[in-house]
Amino acid sequence: MTCQTWVLHAAPDAREAASALYVGVFNVAISLGALLGGRAADGIAVPSVMWFGGALVVLALANVVLFGRRR
Repeated sequence: MTCQTWVLHAAPDAREAASALYVGVFNVAISLGALLGGRAADGIAVPSVMWFGGALVVLALANVVLFGRRR
C-alpha cells in the first residue's frame, strides 16, 4: 500500500481533511529538502549535498532492513 492509502484508511470519516493533510506534509517535505540542500550547497560546498543525500539513502536502507518485514 502507498502512504496516501494508509492515511485514508486511518481517517475513513474525514477523507478530504486527511488527503489535504497528506498533500500539505508532502509539500513541506519537498520545500524543506530544497531549503536544506540549497543551504548545504551555499554554506559548505556542492559535494556536501551529495554526501548528505548518500547519508539519507543509507538511513533509509537501514530503516527498510530493520522495519521492512514486520508483518
